[in-house]
Amino acid sequence: MRAALISAPGALEVTTVPDPSPAAGEVVVEIAAVGICGTDLHI
Repeated sequence: MRAALISAPGALEVTTVPDPSPAAGEVVVEIAAVGICGTDLHI
């Protein structure tokens, strides 16, 4: 799956990572869309 990772302060990297495998009692939730508040970019 594709993931956006913060590799260093101020550095965002889009990469491919393995699909997660849930343990007993856990679930994997598929995210369809996300958003970022403009204020969050300055925190």
